[in-house]
Amino acid sequence: MQLLYNPDIYPDQVQEMILQSGEIGIEIANRWMMGWPKRVVNLLIQDMYEEVFQYQLLQEQDVIARASNLSHFAPMEIMVMSGLSLEPPEV
Repeated sequence: MQLLYNPDIYPDQVQEMILQSGEIGIEIANRWMMGWPKRVVNLLIQDMYEEVFQYQLLQEQDVIARASNLSHFAPMEIMVMSGLSLEPPEV
């Protein structure tokens, strides 16, 4: 299991939610933090991070579940092929 990138940026309850979301959740949080750190900080300031994170997590879990016949692709490739946005929303 990968580690959460820059965990100190998150309030305790958000950090716990991310860690409890499993591998896919940690991947989302790390991708967002490494690619769009300003958006992540804005989401945290606006107290919107948990809501948009949970929505993204459910979407990615659904895409992966429906793509069982595409196991020869990496999960990230499946996300891109599905048209799912990999970025956090702008606020």
